[in-house]
Amino acid sequence: MAPLIKDGAATLEQALDFARRREFEKACDRFLDASKKFANEGSIPGSNRARAYAELFSPGVRRLETTALVNLSNYLTSTLGNDELHPGPRSIAASELANQLRLTARDSNLMTAVQSGGGDPGSLAQALQGLANDYRQLGDQVLFLPELFEGRSVTAASRVPPLMAVSFETLGTAKQSTDPLAAAEHFQTAQQYWLQAGNEARGSAAASRVGSLAFQAKCWFCGREGTGHGIQFISMPVNQDLNGLKGADASPLPSVDQSGRLVFACKGCYSAVFGLADRIALQRAGETEMRLSARISALEARLQLRVG
Repeated sequence: MAPLIKDGAATLEQALDFARRREFEKACDRFLDASKKFANEGSIPGSNRARAYAELFSPGVRRLETTALVNLSNYLTSTLGNDELHPGPRSIAASELANQLRLTARDSNLMTAVQSGGGDPGSLAQALQGLANDYRQLGDQVLFLPELFEGRSVTAASRVPPLMAVSFETLGTAKQSTDPLAAAEHFQTAQQYWLQAGNEARGSAAASRVGSLAFQAKCWFCGREGTGHGIQFISMPVNQDLNGLKGADASPLPSVDQSGRLVFACKGCYSAVFGLADRIALQRAGETEMRLSARISALEARLQLRVG
């Protein structure tokens, strides 16, 4: 008959069984129990190992929370060194897992910074490329957390292209308002990295940005030349087909799009035209309101006469 009160080793094995069945909450509780039992038995190495497993299967690590990842990485480095851990389908050295956890924490932090759009773009891009280089050094080493929790085989090297792509998109976004051509070059590099990553949708989106940023046109109104559609000039619809018309200076840059139904306007002229349009709209709205008020007053007067 099995003992009713399990020792540290038996409790640890039960916790590992829960983990293999993907019952992570139960596994985490049992690992903590095993750590306490090992400590009571005087086995500090066993207690440390069980605690490491408990932290590995904690909600914070499973959600890739930066603090939890860094804390576990530090704990593995300080207590287990190169000891082998076997919490899932395969074993991994504690030192190797600690390094991957540090990279994952940096990855999570940087992606959050990219999504928030805050911070210095140059520093952020440099940090992304530094992380990509650290992943590159691990080569085809399989990342343990995606394999353990999601059953996916993801190599460290596979993170390099998307990180590099995001770094160049970050630089491109920062440059687009001041130097559209330089921004276009960054997005072109990002496109190449997205294609390396096998992400055709992001690659196509980057290519579209390149086309818009590198496009040059001449303002239909003042003749000013600009680069970057939506940046230095904007398209405006017209009611007449303008195909074939050219400016007096016959500039090689287009002032009308290929459809002949849109003209290109620099931001100055665009602002002036729409400012004028707004003023005209307000004036007409005021005139309409006055006419309507006059008609209402006249109608009210007629009704009063009939009642009287």
